[in-house]
Amino acid sequence: MTNDAFSRLSSAAFQVPLHQSSITAWQGHIPFALWCMEQWRPKIFVELGTHLGDSYFAFCQSVKEHATGSQCFAVDTWQGDAHTGPYGSETYEHVIVHNQQHYEEFSHLLRMTFDEALGQFADNSVDLLHIDGLHTYDAVRHDFETWLPKMSERGVVLFHDSNVYEKDFGVWRFVRELETRFPHFHFFHSHGLSIFTVGEKAPETARWIAGLSPSEGDDWRLIFSRLGDCVVQRAQTYFQQMQFQHELQRRDETIRELSQK
Repeated sequence: MTNDAFSRLSSAAFQVPLHQSSITAWQGHIPFALWCMEQWRPKIFVELGTHLGDSYFAFCQSVKEHATGSQCFAVDTWQGDAHTGPYGSETYEHVIVHNQQHYEEFSHLLRMTFDEALGQFADNSVDLLHIDGLHTYDAVRHDFETWLPKMSERGVVLFHDSNVYEKDFGVWRFVRELETRFPHFHFFHSHGLSIFTVGEKAPETARWIAGLSPSEGDDWRLIFSRLGDCVVQRAQTYFQQMQFQHELQRRDETIRELSQK
């Protein structure tokens, strides 16, 4: 690996996440979320599609721990879609509780559609946008095109699931089209995360990533995929232990019931 790739790392990439759910699909990108927020320090960060909050709270954690001064906004109906399936009010309540406990001074939950949220932001005001809603081609294209006027001259856009080719997922197809318009970089692990610098004055490290040579890009991907593997394994181990403890508890309850007969 090149020394330059290592020199760009900071302690932020090695932080232990404070929030992880049992759904690990995004969690391999948590080290990058922690790192990029510390590096790019956006004034306004918006996430389209938050679900259980694994991605959003990683960004928020970095904001708090590195005093970036960012205002963060999570936009979601918290009702689910064709890809996540429907989910109940307990999901939103889970997100509210964690947000109130840790980030309410700068984090705002907007329970509405992505289009409805457009009116909450001035044009040229959003520095970092994470698109992770419905992943069909038409949906992701609509999300990008309607939110692009909101992006500032420092604007960077992230797309999750850009390395998923099954069913009707179309992020991969749309980001390939964007490659001819904007500098970019693709991570392939954890279903893919694509980075596009859409502002002329995007942060220096974002422009550096977009300009990596093929070999340097492979180094950068390897670093963050390995860090992501550790984060995912941490969650899997925790929830396996919780399941095991639950099964032991059920066994003990069954034994007590049988002994009382």
